[in-house]
Amino acid sequence: MSEDERVSRHHPVQEDMPRQQRVWRFERVGWYVLVAIVLLALAGLFGNGPLSDAEVVSQDGRVRVEYQRLSRSGTTDSLFITVQGTPGQPVEVVIEGPLLRDASIETLQPEPQRSTSQGSALLFELGTGQEGVATLYLTLRSEHVGILQGSVKAGPQSAVHFSTFLYP
Repeated sequence: MSEDERVSRHHPVQEDMPRQQRVWRFERVGWYVLVAIVLLALAGLFGNGPLSDAEVVSQDGRVRVEYQRLSRSGTTDSLFITVQGTPGQPVEVVIEGPLLRDASIETLQPEPQRSTSQGSALLFELGTGQEGVATLYLTLRSEHVGILQGSVKAGPQSAVHFSTFLYP
């Protein structure tokens, strides 16, 4: 920095250069913070991106759930459930938790062979393919703000728990 930029002048305008330099530093920090927020938003911090995409697998590997870890209230979110079963035999999947109370199911594909409620849980009977894999795709919408938790079970040993944080 040159001498002129460090010394306060009194003519033609009263200056306070040390104060001006603090303001410039604050401005620079503000620009860096704004750039960081934009980059984090593009990466999925506020939904739909690598930071938001999540997957959980049961200990025995039979159940896998892909979901959005971070989302916004009022948007639709995907829940993709894959269950390994016996080829040609139906498999039962139970979805439960506050997720069902605070979110509405808008889409359910493919249509389950049978679906029933069990208290606060939903039981779906899904058909399996030649490899013994059953898949279920749901889209959920919630006006809730905060953490939504859910679990998917395909037997006592095959359970996964997941949670989504919903921004306002």
